[in-house]
Amino acid sequence: MTSTPGSAPNDGPAVAVPVRRAPMALVTWAFVILVLVIVVVLLVVKVTRGTTAVVPPPVAPAPASVVQAAATVPVSVLDTVGAPAPDGPAPVVLSGQPALVVDGRPAVVYVGSEFCPYCAAARWALVVALSRFGTFDHLGATSSSGAEAFPGIQTFSFDGAGYRSRFVSWSAVEEYGPTLDSMVPAGFALLHRPGALARALMTRYGSGPGSAGTGRSGAVATLPFIDIGNRVLVEGAGIGFSPGALQGVSMAQIATDLSDPTSPVAQAILGTANELTAAVCAATDETPVRVCRSAGVRAGASRLGL
Repeated sequence: MTSTPGSAPNDGPAVAVPVRRAPMALVTWAFVILVLVIVVVLLVVKVTRGTTAVVPPPVAPAPASVVQAAATVPVSVLDTVGAPAPDGPAPVVLSGQPALVVDGRPAVVYVGSEFCPYCAAARWALVVALSRFGTFDHLGATSSSGAEAFPGIQTFSFDGAGYRSRFVSWSAVEEYGPTLDSMVPAGFALLHRPGALARALMTRYGSGPGSAGTGRSGAVATLPFIDIGNRVLVEGAGIGFSPGALQGVSMAQIATDLSDPTSPVAQAILGTANELTAAVCAATDETPVRVCRSAGVRAGASRLGL
């Protein structure tokens, strides 16, 4: 039989063409690569969008209105208050000590505890004073222990707070909390251990028992411990006023009273704030000038003998 043009010869039954299957090893590698791609995509999304976990602050935030009032006390009020005679031990001026510098700027180092009434009082003056050189953020709200002298002083907490300044560096730690705890040796729950710098300064300048050394050297410091550039030291009751001036007064009322130079609250807090500001100015070579040459700060410097 001959075939016609365009037709296929009929040589026998049709043979089925076998279907090629991918090797099992290739399938396995494809699956592994797919999983790796998914993992990489998830990691990129996490890095670029950030975690969704919410970390609660260590303490309740201080009311914004209170922070604003303490951070922006009018210069006219500070100048009017000046530096009244201290109602108790005053800050101590150090002499002949090396400058305390951190990150290229004069440093202010604070160690306190939330249970401590003198720490509670000192924080008000520190917030007022240091707000003239920079900006705090995430200030907390707390009160001194009801089991201590001058119980329940309402105040800020520096636990978890930040501070930014072109003129001064800031290191703060709250060592113990405000609540009694019979299960811990100190009586109050530990929050944070002071860092190496703070411990060294407390050992050198603290007035507690210990081996004698230069100046006010000792092994233990009383809280609050505040070293301003190794120029001025505040320790324990030496903040210049009694916490009793703030006893029974709410944070909101204290904030309101700061604008009235005749109020006992303003006289206490702002008088000390002017002295602390003068101490910072002594460490920063009197900068910024608009702060360091103000009448209230000059009165604080005169009171301290700077």
